[in-house]
Amino acid sequence: MIGITPRNAMLAILLALLVIFPLLNVGTYWLFILFLYFIYFVLTSMWNLLAGYSGLVSLGQPSFIGIAAYTLGVLLMAGLPPYLCIIISGVTAAAFCFLISFPLLRMRGIFFAIGTLTISEALRVFFTNFKPTEETAIWGGAGIPILARVSLTELYYIALFICVISIFLLRYILNSKFGLGLMAIRDNETAAYSCGVNSFKCKLYVFVIVSFFTGIIASIFYLFQGHVEPFSVFGISWTMIMLIAAVIGGIGTFEGPFIGAAIVVFLHQMLAKFAGLSLIIEGIIILVIILIAPKGIMGVIKRKA
Repeated sequence: MIGITPRNAMLAILLALLVIFPLLNVGTYWLFILFLYFIYFVLTSMWNLLAGYSGLVSLGQPSFIGIAAYTLGVLLMAGLPPYLCIIISGVTAAAFCFLISFPLLRMRGIFFAIGTLTISEALRVFFTNFKPTEETAIWGGAGIPILARVSLTELYYIALFICVISIFLLRYILNSKFGLGLMAIRDNETAAYSCGVNSFKCKLYVFVIVSFFTGIIASIFYLFQGHVEPFSVFGISWTMIMLIAAVIGGIGTFEGPFIGAAIVVFLHQMLAKFAGLSLIIEGIIILVIILIAPKGIMGVIKRKA
């Protein structure tokens, strides 16, 4: 049972404000900013669960984003309802993750990171060159259209719902034996195994959970975008978003993604006019943060507290 504490009361008030926000006629821009924040937060919190709490540093999360986005596009072409397509897209991303987990989870450290990145790049090349028939005007590098139009307000509420669900799920996992097992694996996998932790099963479960939520939130984003193309969905920019947000907020902290996602949204708005240099600037920001505050903003706050 969740007790009524000042923190819980404040979170309830914040959630209520987010629910009524679209009703305040604040304009499309600010609605989009919050929508984008929800997207970045879910992506970052899931990556943080994988890397920060489980020790699985994945550079290939765009694999699941791309698989989910293409699944969304194909299902919409087949005439399925958009909301059903979102769920199936997440399931497809999780199923793909399950398949690639067996070779990937045998790797450790940098080899796991490189393995995930390699799969993401291989998928980008595959979808760039894939066309069902020679006469097809779409697919390939041109991508596919999203044949559905859902209002930004509807997508805002869906993204908010997924955001809330992910927060409760993360809190539950981190306070469970499963979460303790993940952190034990992160700290010392050999010692965790000797204590009875099934490291492969734990890593498999968390990898599939993360890919499911990554696929769900990505399909919501591309339902708004209206178009899917391989250079976008499988692009390194998605990895940079998650990495920067996690590093700034604090990898391995529950609160880190809240702060990191907000700062990354702000940075993207500020750097929009420097599209060609944005990745370079973001890379410099990561290096500076690592040098000044290696444990992120939350690390600084906890050290001073």
